[in-house]
Amino acid sequence: MRLLKKQRVRSLMCAALASCSAHGVGATEVCDYNVVWSSPSEYQSGSMPLGNGSTGLNAWIEPGGDLLFYISRTDSWGGDGELLKLGRVRVTLEPTPSTEDFLQTLSLEDGSLKARCGDTELRLWVDANHPVIHAEISGTKPTTATASIELWRKNKDADSVLKNQEGQIGWYHRNSYSDKPARLAKQQGLAEFKRQDPLLHRTFGAVIKAMNAQRIDDTHLRSPSSPTHRFDIHVLAQHPATADEWKEAMVQTIAETEGTDFDQRRTAHEAWWKAFWQRSWIHATPGAVKIAEKSIIPSNSLNFRFGIDSSGGSRFAGSMGRVSLFSTVLSESDILKLAQHQNKLSAINPEEVLFSATPKLHTELPGSAKWTEGTAMTAEVWIRPDANAGSVRILDKTMPGSNDGLLLDTHPGNSLRLIVGEKHLMVPDCLIPGEWNHVAVVVDSQAGRVALYRNGARIAGPAPKKALEESYVVSRAYALQRYINACAARGAYPIKFNGSIFTVGDKDEPRQDPGNPDFRKWGPGYWWQNTRMPYLSMCTSGDFEMTDALYKMYCQDLLEYHKYRTKIHTGHEGLYIPETMHFYGNHRASDYGKTPFSERTCKLQESRYHKWEWVSGLEAIYMMLDRYEHTQDEKFLEETIIPFAHEVLTFFDLQYKSGPDGKLIMHPSQALETWWECTNPMPEVAGLHAVTDRLLGLPETLTDPKMRAYWTEVKAKIPALPVHEVNGVKMLVPAEKYDMRKNSEEPQLYGVFPFRLCSFDKPNAQLGIDALNHRRRKGFLGWRQDDIMMAYLGLAEQAREYVVGRASTKDEGSRFPAFWGPNFDWTPDQCHGGVLMKAFQAMILQTDGEKIFIAPAWPKDWNAEFKLHAPYNTVIQGRVKDGELVELNVTPASRARDVVNVLATKPAN
Repeated sequence: MRLLKKQRVRSLMCAALASCSAHGVGATEVCDYNVVWSSPSEYQSGSMPLGNGSTGLNAWIEPGGDLLFYISRTDSWGGDGELLKLGRVRVTLEPTPSTEDFLQTLSLEDGSLKARCGDTELRLWVDANHPVIHAEISGTKPTTATASIELWRKNKDADSVLKNQEGQIGWYHRNSYSDKPARLAKQQGLAEFKRQDPLLHRTFGAVIKAMNAQRIDDTHLRSPSSPTHRFDIHVLAQHPATADEWKEAMVQTIAETEGTDFDQRRTAHEAWWKAFWQRSWIHATPGAVKIAEKSIIPSNSLNFRFGIDSSGGSRFAGSMGRVSLFSTVLSESDILKLAQHQNKLSAINPEEVLFSATPKLHTELPGSAKWTEGTAMTAEVWIRPDANAGSVRILDKTMPGSNDGLLLDTHPGNSLRLIVGEKHLMVPDCLIPGEWNHVAVVVDSQAGRVALYRNGARIAGPAPKKALEESYVVSRAYALQRYINACAARGAYPIKFNGSIFTVGDKDEPRQDPGNPDFRKWGPGYWWQNTRMPYLSMCTSGDFEMTDALYKMYCQDLLEYHKYRTKIHTGHEGLYIPETMHFYGNHRASDYGKTPFSERTCKLQESRYHKWEWVSGLEAIYMMLDRYEHTQDEKFLEETIIPFAHEVLTFFDLQYKSGPDGKLIMHPSQALETWWECTNPMPEVAGLHAVTDRLLGLPETLTDPKMRAYWTEVKAKIPALPVHEVNGVKMLVPAEKYDMRKNSEEPQLYGVFPFRLCSFDKPNAQLGIDALNHRRRKGFLGWRQDDIMMAYLGLAEQAREYVVGRASTKDEGSRFPAFWGPNFDWTPDQCHGGVLMKAFQAMILQTDGEKIFIAPAWPKDWNAEFKLHAPYNTVIQGRVKDGELVELNVTPASRARDVVNVLATKPAN
């Protein structure tokens, strides 16, 4: 019976993966990245994300068969400014479906969750074109289905349940209080700016309907006995609104949605997702060319030694039997076989045996010094230690007292300790003196894994995982993050970097109720450096409309507020964007400080992490110019980019005075959050150069002559990019002068990205490479952008290593493979996924003005199929195979002359 169950689950998985074959070239492969689970989830951390751009779900199926999902919105701000869930819905069937035969799939090709519980099938989706969620259920036998509302907020934040509804149930949340915006405005000297309270009377909620449904009570709705059921959950947020106004608007919203036939809406929903996936893609696969991996065992010139260290000490006391060294990672079943037969090897490929014999104790193995340079190794040894052996060597390829190789010993006595470079494992008191013990060591460099076995059982180190090809891991991560973006990027406000709309409760977070999904570290504020991350890739993927909310909030809705604040806080015209702010424009209270505006000499915020940081506005301009170049949207240029850009340049011109050479002396200033005492910081200097170059490069017919003259004046005042000699090597540096390091960003590399003044194709590339190599903090987690810098500097192997590491590192507490975090922020960490997307794109495609570079940092042992977007309404579709560009289609064809095939200009291996 168990075998039949496994076979059925496997066949269901194959059917799920095969179901996407009808979507056309390129999009056919998106189903390869579908997330498929063969067991239900115990807790909300096992949820899958769904969404339509403004409404999101965290959905999971419990072992008992209930379907649960949190509902979220991009505009459901509570009275204290936190982004709240709307609530949770539970769907229960009677009789309950079996989860013995279970399959759950996140179907990327149509943005839906599909599940099979025994003979019952479920489909959950958020309509891509309407504010409604559909939960569809079908089975072979009649069941009753009950949808129930589950709410958790209390006191002044409590939700209101609709009373005595006919054939439906529902609830809403209405902010009856809001004091933060007015309080912050007064504290920051901005109370005279007239605006509507952004939080007060904001109202949001949902209504659940079903065909012929019976209301059991105000929170339970039953669909009558039938083989099929469908619950429709209509969602609405309004600001401001009374309860009655919200209810009336909900009636109208439902009528508008239901005015279109359900089947037509489903067809349109599927068409939206199909068009989304056909818009762009990157699929990396293994190529025929293989590049050697690096061993995690440090290289040295020492041979292996048996029962003795390299200086003749730590001599093993006892008997040693067969010792074997293999150039492969043996399976756990093979290790168990070795532990069962002391006198023979079982089912081992002779070509993978480096050594197998009973050695003479306290000797070394000649010619074995290079055996650890491969990417895989397994070692086994039979030992019978004496009772008083103490801490002695078993296998040793290190200098005494170091971790410069591989060491297996009994430290402390009768224990087992394994040292492989920086990786240490130790199991106390596991050896039995006077008896034969079989000990095995596994080193898997590709997985970064070491493990220790005794008598065939793993006693330390992680279990082996089914190896996924690294190119697939990155391609899947890219597709899943793009999907997550699509689920949350078409709403009223930008994506929250610290969880987007997919936060859930955390059982291990002591600062919150474990069941509260509203909590997120770093709260409701927006940090520009973090917020921009998911948007960096959207032009290249062709997802232009998904950037609307970012520019609407920062550059349109808050334009006048930015200008007003700048005038009040600095005394001059122009505007700056604070690094941190609420969606309504005010500094966070902790950043601005407790001292009221009226009592200050310096009116700027007090927090030194952002006090003199001005790069946000320059980055926003640069990103908007990317969008203009790609779309040629002259209305967006005229109405949004140019007015905003002119104010930002005015700010810099008036904020700083010029020196005798006519160049701005940008002091006081800082380089991001990291260097607090700066003159002429790299991010602002690079940003000013890049922005003015691009503004002056716009067609004169689209710009005002007076503005152009002013931009030219500003351009002449910008100091040179800061470059110093560090240890005799010239490189980009954080600022012309810099001191007082307080964080771990690397601002010197902003000349590489985002401002692209130093890149692989430019004469100054080495300045960026040396700055990258000299950086203090390295890593591929969270907002660290090392992978992007590597790609723009043409460092293919380094970029590959980092994107693979990034794609392989998710939140251990989350089941979904693209719920990254918490890293520096919160789960799912949108900075982490945003960097991954941009880095992966930049490895295969970069642009500079009209130039289009193909594969500037693409690994030679990865093949690729890609379709991406370039400036001037250009679409690039191509295929790389075994280090060569074998297919390229450029639309329009006239842009083909601007393509540079970097693979053809690089030397072969």
